[in-house]
Amino acid sequence: MKVLKIIVLLACMQLASCQTKRETGFVLEKKKLYYNNKEIALGMPVEQFTDAMGMYDRINIDSSGGSMSRTWYWKKEKYEAYFNNEKKKYVIFLNNEDKFNFDTMEELTSKYGKYDSIEEIKSPLRIEKLFIWDELGVSLSAYPETNIVGNIFIQTLHLNKSRELDLGLVKNLEEERGLPLTAETKEKRKNDKWFFNRRPKKEYAGNFTFNGKTINLKKVGYTGWEKAIEELGIVGSDYDPPGDSPQWSRWIRVHSDMYLTLSRFNNENEYRALSRDKVGEFDCVKDIVIWWNRTDDVQ
Repeated sequence: MKVLKIIVLLACMQLASCQTKRETGFVLEKKKLYYNNKEIALGMPVEQFTDAMGMYDRINIDSSGGSMSRTWYWKKEKYEAYFNNEKKKYVIFLNNEDKFNFDTMEELTSKYGKYDSIEEIKSPLRIEKLFIWDELGVSLSAYPETNIVGNIFIQTLHLNKSRELDLGLVKNLEEERGLPLTAETKEKRKNDKWFFNRRPKKEYAGNFTFNGKTINLKKVGYTGWEKAIEELGIVGSDYDPPGDSPQWSRWIRVHSDMYLTLSRFNNENEYRALSRDKVGEFDCVKDIVIWWNRTDDVQ
């Protein structure tokens, strides 16, 4: 009888251990998220999130908006004018076309007369705070004032492997000839640096589990898109994203507020992709984004 009790006790202990054991890495199970067996969630304080993920490596803060846009109207002629920020010119719209570029509004009104009214629209100032785990390949957006977790970004393919970047580290042809950089080159370099600084320095190479099915992103590799979604069991139409291109991502609706997207990258016909002659063939999971479906969320 005593031996039987011991056997039953050991069986219960083993069962309890199996029930509490979860895969390492990111796990989506029964509408809950875990990292290395610790529960994480959108909407939790960043400080609580770091208990599971460890301390982040850096913070990136960006601001956008806060600017004033103006439109000038000529009622009788039905003209409209606006300021083109890219060209730094005033442009008038007439006969269904943009016509003429002017350096000042005074130049424009001297040609077309005084406008009848002006409309001013101020875009709200938006501040985005990113917490970045460079070594892990993970970042998250947060509400700046409250440090509440917004969206979680898991980088499985680094940006510099998916697109041609100009970070100013190598002189281009203009610089080698001692010529000033064109406006287009300056703008591209600025945008590329902005994108690069927002991304982790390394790729996430750990496990990802969905409903008991696990893949290892490192083993999946740079040509394993089909293998990844098949092994996770997210091939059917239930996981088609909105729109007409389900082959380029998988979309998991966790619950009414939280969704998860796996994005695909194939460098055969991708715009701005690095040449296959340089980097080889890519057809892989580019990133995994766990996002909050709320209008006030930080994107």
